[in-house]
Amino acid sequence: MDDTAFLRERIESYADYTKDVDRQRADEQVRAYAGEALSRVVELLRPVGRTAEDASRVLLRCEFVDQRMARAFDADPMSAAEIDRLHAADRTLVELADRADSVAAGELADYVQAIDAALDERVAIVEAIRPSPLPVPPLK
Repeated sequence: MDDTAFLRERIESYADYTKDVDRQRADEQVRAYAGEALSRVVELLRPVGRTAEDASRVLLRCEFVDQRMARAFDADPMSAAEIDRLHAADRTLVELADRADSVAAGELADYVQAIDAALDERVAIVEAIRPSPLPVPPLK
């Protein structure tokens, strides 16, 4: 199954990145999917210390648009190859989200880091496509 079909299967009314007006919504849908999954596992496992702090930070990344992504989405139309790269990165993030319910307490820190890294990868893709004129530091 290709990445777009996979995303459409997991996310109802997936907006896609092909139309300029839908880019922000597609990004929001994928972040929300990951955030909801992470929220469930955090609520279940109730981490403390550094893992709790990291989980809270990553949940915020899922909730709010990264301005580097927003700037790239506001730029010229994206090529099919650029959209394919985003679909692949989104699939990785959604696949991670789908594993949330099987994460054990001892695996939570690594799981949170994996979601954080997947979010970073999405930003790296759009930064490579359309670098932001004003860098926005990560929330780390």
